[in-house]
Amino acid sequence: MINAGKRSGRPRAGEERLSREAILTTALRIVDDEGIDALTMRRLASTLEVNPMSLYHHLPNKAAVLGGLAELVFAGVEQSDPGDAVPWQEQLMDAARAYRNALKAHPNLALQVLADTSVVSEVVVVTMEPFYRALDRAGLPPRQIFESVNTIVDFIHGFALGEASVRSDTFDLAPDLLARVEALPAGRAPTLARVVGELGPEGLAYDFDTGFESGLAILTAGIAASTAT
Repeated sequence: MINAGKRSGRPRAGEERLSREAILTTALRIVDDEGIDALTMRRLASTLEVNPMSLYHHLPNKAAVLGGLAELVFAGVEQSDPGDAVPWQEQLMDAARAYRNALKAHPNLALQVLADTSVVSEVVVVTMEPFYRALDRAGLPPRQIFESVNTIVDFIHGFALGEASVRSDTFDLAPDLLARVEALPAGRAPTLARVVGELGPEGLAYDFDTGFESGLAILTAGIAASTAT
């Protein structure tokens, strides 16, 4: 006779289809829709309609889930080597765009990845290869490659955090900035006042895509200039 207080070896309905991929896909949907704080093992099990304990056969804890989510998001960022046919500047900018797009597609997860180094798995680390490869082709020495990649990645991270906090393609700086500049005493910041005045309200509207490309172009041009010295 089977003890009624014990479960048999047969999985509950739904558990036979449970997999690491299914768990992570559902977890990512929760994070995208509601944020990191909404993700718990109990909530994840409830959404999947399985016993919470069954999750631990695939992912031992929430940290493992977050690490798996980072893998899921950044796996698509890996790029094949285009060879010397593509200029190193273009390779570098393509790598930066791909990395930014991964963060932008999942802003709630992006904030977690940037704040918690424990979720930086092998897949996330490998996404740095295209940056290193491009700058190696530019002829930079190892120390300069390392520092340049860190600078570019820091720029992308800061940009991603800004985008995630605004949650909009554009950001209107004009009313507040114009009012603050106009309120300054005469001669207090003459260059700022002149530039802001010439741009006007429309010129001060910030577009994230344009801003990213502008910043990336400046960084790339700076690196290119350093290779010529």
